[in-house]
Amino acid sequence: MHRAIQRLAPLICTVSVAAAASRHYYKQSTMTAITKAPVFYISHGGPNLLDDKEMPGDFYNWFGKYLKNELKPKAIVIISAHWQGSGRTGISVDISEKPQLIYDFYNFPQRYYEETWDHQGSPEVAEQVIGLLKKAGLNASGTRYGNDHGVWVPLKRAMRSNPDIPIIEVSTFAHEDMALHTKMGEALAPLREDGVVIIGSGSAVHNLRGLWTYGNKPSPQFVVDFDKDMEKYACGMVGSARKEACNTLSQHKDFRNCHPTAEHLVPFHVAIGAAEEDEGIKLLEDYYATLAWGSYGFGLPKDVKMPVYRSKFRSHSEL
Repeated sequence: MHRAIQRLAPLICTVSVAAAASRHYYKQSTMTAITKAPVFYISHGGPNLLDDKEMPGDFYNWFGKYLKNELKPKAIVIISAHWQGSGRTGISVDISEKPQLIYDFYNFPQRYYEETWDHQGSPEVAEQVIGLLKKAGLNASGTRYGNDHGVWVPLKRAMRSNPDIPIIEVSTFAHEDMALHTKMGEALAPLREDGVVIIGSGSAVHNLRGLWTYGNKPSPQFVVDFDKDMEKYACGMVGSARKEACNTLSQHKDFRNCHPTAEHLVPFHVAIGAAEEDEGIKLLEDYYATLAWGSYGFGLPKDVKMPVYRSKFRSHSEL
């Protein structure tokens, strides 16, 4: 699909440095040291993201360099919108040593079904994830699932080659309970102390049905309004107040217009739970029809070098 899209520049919120600790997760002479790995929520798109050279592509260029060259995490634990657990508290965790790519998308050019990636998993980190979830009273279990496109597409767009950072995919629950997804993030938060980056992968607004109506038009106001309220909660609050506010998104007046089903939103709640008291920053803001690309980082150093976007800024009224 050609992107008949107008771009909006990212809005930056204040970021705080994590509290001092006995050891630093990473330290560079030109950047503030942080004491634990950050958390991200990313909007991932379809396999054509691999070729994107507009704002999402610019963001993933930055993201890959930041992961590989500066963070250098022990592993990445990523919660995907495209994998659901079972039952009320069931969560699945991929325990593959070499996750197979899952081509769970349709009607795209053949080349996307032939993609490969030189990444690896980590059964050891996967077992650590399972242990933390069980400790929180959640029914976690391991399986050799692989990586669906909510994982490998954005991470391969960010890191064309990645033989060194293990990728562990985790499912959401099989339901839309936002508070329980936030609890899941809280359970995973200790991984950050061990140098593991936690990522929720979904889409800030994800209404594929609306693409037929708005595909060649500016995004409707309800898309922008929902995205802006997500930003207000993610960047304007911390801790319990932020979690409580984010858990009310199911009551937002535009919720079902933006998320006919909520599987692309609840990874955001996992990220919010894992972020704890760390302040948020909006790293990407972009709209296409009834999709929004809002992406966030939590616990980044205050002097982090932000993504650079080549597209010209336009306010929504100019679209």
